[in-house]
Amino acid sequence: MVRARLVWLLLTLGAVLSAPGAAHEGGTTAYAAIDIAGNTLRYQLTLAQWPAAFLTRVDGNLAQAAATLPAALAAKLGVSNDGEACAVANARLEGQSGVKEGATVVMEVVCRTAIARLGVLDNSFDVLGDEVHTLAKINWPAGSTQFAFSTDIRQIEIQIAATAAAPNAGFGSFFTLGLWHILEGYDHLMFLLALLLVPAGGWAVVRIITAFTVAHSLTLALTALNLLNLPVLLVETAIAASIAFVAAQNIRRAEASAHRAWLTAAFGLVHGCGFADVLRETGLPTERLLSSLLGFNLGVEAGQLLVVLPLVPLIRWLWQRPRGRRVAQVLSISLCAAGLGLVAARLLSG
Repeated sequence: MVRARLVWLLLTLGAVLSAPGAAHEGGTTAYAAIDIAGNTLRYQLTLAQWPAAFLTRVDGNLAQAAATLPAALAAKLGVSNDGEACAVANARLEGQSGVKEGATVVMEVVCRTAIARLGVLDNSFDVLGDEVHTLAKINWPAGSTQFAFSTDIRQIEIQIAATAAAPNAGFGSFFTLGLWHILEGYDHLMFLLALLLVPAGGWAVVRIITAFTVAHSLTLALTALNLLNLPVLLVETAIAASIAFVAAQNIRRAEASAHRAWLTAAFGLVHGCGFADVLRETGLPTERLLSSLLGFNLGVEAGQLLVVLPLVPLIRWLWQRPRGRRVAQVLSISLCAAGLGLVAARLLSG
C-alpha cells in the first residue's frame, strides 16, 4: 500500500515538473487573424515555434516543414457563408517565415456572395498536433470578435453585422484556453508545487491558494485590459525567481511560515501578468469583453484545482513518512535550481 502511494506521488510530481509547453513563449499557442471584406476572407496563422508533432512528421526537416505546411493547413480549413462552402486558395508562407522561430501562413478564401453568416471549421490540429491551441481574432468593417480554437472546439459560426457575433460564443473557448494555459505553463505549476511542499494545515492551504488566486486574477484583468503593462522579460524573469525563492524558503523551514499567504499574494500579482500574455497577443473581443476574460480566468482556476487537489493529500502523506522531510527537501532543492536556471535562461534570451 505504501509503495503504491509512493509511486502515485512520484508520477503526480513528475507530471507537474515535466508538463509540456513553453510557459508563455508561444510554444503551444498559435495566433490567427481573420479579416473579412465583402465576399473575401484573409486567414493569417502565426506559429511562434514549430509544433513538435508537425516536425516529427517531416523528421525535423525545417525546409520540408516550410514547403508542406501551407497546403496541409489549407486542406484542414473549412469556411462557409450562410451554409454554402467557400473556396480556400492561394495558401502560402508570409515573408521570411519558415525558419527556426516558426512560420506565418496566409490563405485567401473566396465566397460566392458577401459574407453574412460566417462558419469556420479549423481542423489544423490534425496537422499541428493536439498541443496547439489557436487564438483567433475575426475582423470585419463593422466590428470584431475573438475565439479560441482547440481540439475540442473546432468550429464557430458568427453573424457578420453591425453589432457582432453569436452570443457567448467565446466563453467556453476561452475557458478551455485558460485551462490548457495553466496546465501547460510549467513555471506556474512549479511555483504551486513549491508552495505546497511544506506542511500546512487545511485552512493555511486555503489561505495560500486563495491569496494566489485573488492576486493573479487582479493583474490578469488589469494586464489583459491594457491598464497594466510590464515588460515581458521582467514578468517572465520574476516568475522564475518566485519559484527559486519559495523553494529556498522550503529548504530552510520545516513548515509554512505565517506570512506565506502574503508572500504568495505578492508573487501572484506577477504570475497574473504572465497569464495575461496570451490574451494580449491579439486583444480581447470588445463585444464580450467581460465574459471572455471571465472564461479564461475560470479556466486558469480549474486547471489550478486539478493540480492542487491531488497534490495536497499526497504531500501530507509524504511528510508522515520517516524520510518525508528529506524527500521534500530534495524536491525543493531541485525546484530552486530549476528556478535559478530559468532566471538565467530568460535573462540571456532577453
